[in-house]
Amino acid sequence: KINKKKSCNVLAEVLLALRGKPVSGSVLAQKMKVTRAGVHKQIQKLRSRGYGISGTNRLGYSLKSAPEFINGTKWSSSLGGPLCCHPALTSTQDEAKRQAFNKAPEGTVVIADQQTNGRGRMGRKWESPKGGLWYSLILRPALKPRQIPGLVLAAALDWVCVIREKTGLLAQVKWPNDVWIGKRKCAGILAEMSSELDRVDWVVLGVGVNVNARPSGRMKVPAVSLSEITKEPLSRQMLLKDWLVRFSESYQRYLQHGFSAFQKVFQEYSVLKGHKIEFEGTQGRCVGMAQGVDSEGRLEVYTTRENVLVSGGEVFVSI
Repeated sequence: KINKKKSCNVLAEVLLALRGKPVSGSVLAQKMKVTRAGVHKQIQKLRSRGYGISGTNRLGYSLKSAPEFINGTKWSSSLGGPLCCHPALTSTQDEAKRQAFNKAPEGTVVIADQQTNGRGRMGRKWESPKGGLWYSLILRPALKPRQIPGLVLAAALDWVCVIREKTGLLAQVKWPNDVWIGKRKCAGILAEMSSELDRVDWVVLGVGVNVNARPSGRMKVPAVSLSEITKEPLSRQMLLKDWLVRFSESYQRYLQHGFSAFQKVFQEYSVLKGHKIEFEGTQGRCVGMAQGVDSEGRLEVYTTRENVLVSGGEVFVSI
């Protein structure tokens, strides 16, 4: 077994050894005084932290790239707010909400290279190691609370478009807030807000994208990182910039026209459309056929008894 302090030292030694020609696992094991399995475990840890490390039977391990750290001093949000970059936070969502309460301007983006207590919908834990893109965006829209779920869908659609354009991967949106590639989740969005009955004070969109960080496999929904599929590390800063530019335009369109301006695109990129699903209805767990979404972003489901509009909750593809 390798204790925590020794593990950190081994990781540093492995990185140092890889900064040159490829090195075999047996040579690394001998140099680090650990087993081949121990070397493989440390390599996997480095990969999960965003290091691009290739490995072949003949050449051994080779360091291809190091994690990219986003620098907020060189650029600002396309929505006009500052970028607040942190090496680590418990949660970008909590920090952004604190800033929203303290009157931070619209367009403020809070970014962390890693989160120690990231969360998704319904308080679920969101793994957030180095190499992923973890950020929260403060908005102050002139909208009613019931219009916010549609805004989340618009933000998810923008990530679908960015991933498709920059990587060629066939990303799709899964109602109500996820981005999938194939049958695995690569991104999710959490919206939290302060509002009155007919007016929103602020909304914080928390976004997590598995860019270069590999999910552990312990999540309830199968997950994947973009770099696992592309087989090469991607620039988190480039992807974030592209999304911010796209979303700044989508945000203005949403304020003017609501979700109806995005309905057609959603139907094209929907994971659920035409699939049998399970969802929570007024009578408990129900089964039906997903048909798409209405002009407000509610999921349209055909059941044997009635046609249902689902405005929230959990939805599962029925096997």
